[in-house]
Amino acid sequence: MRKSTLSVRLLVLSLALGLGGCFDDGDDGADGAQGPQGEQGPAGPAGPAGPAGQDGQDGTGTTAVYTVQITNLTYAQPFSPAAIILHEAGYSAFTDGEPASVAIEELAEGGSNASLLSEAMGSVYYLDSQSGSGPIPPRSIGNTYTLVVPALDTDNLRLSFATMLVNTNDAFTALNAMDVSNMTVGQSASFMTPTWDSGTEANTETADTMPGPAAAAAGGGGAAAGFDAARDDLFDRVHFHRGATTSANATDPSMEGLSTSVLTEGHRWDNPTAKVTITRTR
Repeated sequence: MRKSTLSVRLLVLSLALGLGGCFDDGDDGADGAQGPQGEQGPAGPAGPAGPAGQDGQDGTGTTAVYTVQITNLTYAQPFSPAAIILHEAGYSAFTDGEPASVAIEELAEGGSNASLLSEAMGSVYYLDSQSGSGPIPPRSIGNTYTLVVPALDTDNLRLSFATMLVNTNDAFTALNAMDVSNMTVGQSASFMTPTWDSGTEANTETADTMPGPAAAAAGGGGAAAGFDAARDDLFDRVHFHRGATTSANATDPSMEGLSTSVLTEGHRWDNPTAKVTITRTR
């Protein structure tokens, strides 16, 4: 019995060894498909700040700034509040040899600049303006006024100004569309202005036709003696003023004199009657 069992075990072992020598290892299988992408990781820390950039140049802004100052050069002729206008070529307050506008008439007869400034503001060439804050006494320098215009318009810039000699019927001194183009910052320019006659009122120089202090001293003057819509000057054109005649020598037929005049020799003037200074400040 024991002998048979041992024989069977030896037979099974022999078969196992024999079969093991008959088979080799198989080839590797194909790679499996790629798995899904994993979730995005958290953001990394911020990098260090870059170096500061170079400083830029200072800008000049988009506007140009000008100041205007008026000097009264006469001996005894106060100036009414002035109209000061900056504009482009194409606008003019008046034309020598042409009838005065109502705006010039109002300024030259009564000293009011309101209509002239309003007329200028309505022009397509208008840039900026200022009204004088009050009269400018004889032999004195007026206030400084500031005007601002677009910097792009400085290459076609014009300056106009007008004021009445108040001890007259309709005399005014003015600067008409003076070219002040391309002034540099800090640059100044001065202009001497003559006296014009608006040609709208006869130069009788009576107390009831002039608004200034000379007429007031003679018992007239005031607002009622200013602007009159009726025009009684035969010439009726803007022209160069011949000057005040005054009452001096009125009784001497061989000399110039005007018996109706309440003006004295002190109210005469020599041209120019005003100096206008403009400075570009920015």
